[in-house]
Amino acid sequence: MSYENAEMERGVAQVLANFVPGDLFDYARYGITMMVDEWQHQEMDVDQRRIANHVQGRVSSFPNGNRPPWSELDDAQIDVFRPQKVYGEIFPTTLVCKRCDHVEYRNTSKGLQYTNGRCTRSGCNGDLQQVSFVATHDCGEVFTLKPSGCGAHDHQDIRLNRGVPEDMRTWSFECGICHQRTGDLSAYCDRCDEWVQSIQPTNAGSVFYPQREVIVDIPHVDVDEDAIPYGEEWTRILMAAHLDDVDLEESGVTLEDIATSTQSEEDVLEDLYEQFGREWVEENKEQALQIAMGNSPTKGTVVAQNRDRVELPAEHRGEDVGSAYTVVAHELFTFLRSTRGYEGGSMRENVEDRHPTPRPLSTFVDDDEFVEKYPQSKLYREKLDRVNVTDAWIVDNFPLLNTVFGYTRDSPDASETTLRAFDHPWGLDALTVWGDRSPSEAIVLELDRGAIVEWLVENDYLDSSEAPDTDDDTELKRWFLNNFDATQTQNPFAPIEDELTNIVYRLVHSSSHALMNTASEQCGLDTDSISELLLPTVPAIVLYAQSMEHFALGGMFTLFKTRLHPWIDDAVDHASQCIYDPACLEDDEGAACHACLHVSEFTCEYYNGALDRELLVGGDEHTPFWDVQR
Repeated sequence: MSYENAEMERGVAQVLANFVPGDLFDYARYGITMMVDEWQHQEMDVDQRRIANHVQGRVSSFPNGNRPPWSELDDAQIDVFRPQKVYGEIFPTTLVCKRCDHVEYRNTSKGLQYTNGRCTRSGCNGDLQQVSFVATHDCGEVFTLKPSGCGAHDHQDIRLNRGVPEDMRTWSFECGICHQRTGDLSAYCDRCDEWVQSIQPTNAGSVFYPQREVIVDIPHVDVDEDAIPYGEEWTRILMAAHLDDVDLEESGVTLEDIATSTQSEEDVLEDLYEQFGREWVEENKEQALQIAMGNSPTKGTVVAQNRDRVELPAEHRGEDVGSAYTVVAHELFTFLRSTRGYEGGSMRENVEDRHPTPRPLSTFVDDDEFVEKYPQSKLYREKLDRVNVTDAWIVDNFPLLNTVFGYTRDSPDASETTLRAFDHPWGLDALTVWGDRSPSEAIVLELDRGAIVEWLVENDYLDSSEAPDTDDDTELKRWFLNNFDATQTQNPFAPIEDELTNIVYRLVHSSSHALMNTASEQCGLDTDSISELLLPTVPAIVLYAQSMEHFALGGMFTLFKTRLHPWIDDAVDHASQCIYDPACLEDDEGAACHACLHVSEFTCEYYNGALDRELLVGGDEHTPFWDVQR
């Protein structure tokens, strides 16, 4: 039974999703369960500070998020490795005979080789199979179920007594000689000095929860990465650009220019006090800051003005807002650079290859030659309006960095479990992150903010007196920033507690899956080759090709350019019916199943959670979002 270090060959995206070190997997070739033991890997050259910023935003909800190594990310060395080959060894290492229930246990898979898969009890020689259960602890440890010995006969012949087969609580180990019960199915955690009673099937989802982060790895221009003031200042600069409070094109500056300017908020206010007087400035702060900004926006003016205009939900509650700044900044920077490109003039000479190149829908549908060649393109805007998409872009060279920075076990709730770091493959005192950089092509779809607000009011999620003006796009953008709590959507295994955030995320996510499920039919890519990135603070949907071989496939471009009209029609039809209706459509947990909205888990950012097509097409509980016409 020599399966130690059995080699597993998978695509990198699948490896990062399902074959992370410490995870269990079924090795179908031999019908056994194995644990990922090690990876053959190569080191990646990445921006450690950007990764640290993203991870910092994720760890705050874990009980040990304020302890090393997570509390030291600012100064930590972060080594990022790309997997090349996966190796595993048999786990759990407790086997039971199919014929006589005799139990064989060894500390390592190597110790099991002498059995040759056969029962060693005298006269039996039956086939051995793994006990398909393990013990998991919220500290991150996993244990094979070690049988307890008999006081009189030690481990000479320990048997598995299955009790009531359907109820594991009745299972136990017993001596095959004197038939005395020797112990329950449990384990002892030396790390925590306590017994572990949480017994899970080896293929249960609760055995291992990888903590993943997809980073759109867009390089900054003209500045060193260390110069970017990640945190509140950088986030507020991005929010100001998103709200069009600063005209980057007219002023001829980039986001990086503003972020690295030296004038502080305090300096700006002191200059204004001296120019206009303290009393007038305090009474007319927004107007004063607008005057100060002029055609040369600085970090100080932009941050001060935005602080008066936007208060994130976490700030309103008086909580630690580090996580909120991280996720909002990531969403806005991704959206701005993937739709507007570089500000302040033409493309800079030193822009790296990883910079995305966006082309808006207007590039095609407003081109007479294109419309003549593709007459159906005259329908594109009408089709996008049908699903409340206001604008769309095709993006070449969309730079993705898929990472896994840690894992948990036993519970999906971050507040109830310990975040574990990976062992460094070289034994160094550095945080290990596993990742893969995959340049791709993407379609960015900006959703109609006004339609979402009108739908929320119509379905009693928002009082009309508290709704923003749906004809004022800047006010709508502010409303989403002030009301969507991005911190609550970072853990796909935890419930979204804020009702407004929950319903908006479900609406955006369901729209994304309806489009994902039908895109492959029009672009020639396999359904498992299209993944999503949601930007609900915008709100926008990014659908991108999983480029396993690291070259542009062209499928997303073809979809955007020539197949947009049947794609939208198919998405509407697909969401409107399921072979399991009416049961699926009326499900209290949300109308979504493997026959309609579900996709492969490694292509979904939320593991097929928070989905409900009833929000899109209507039913007993909601009016259809796709029928909102403005």
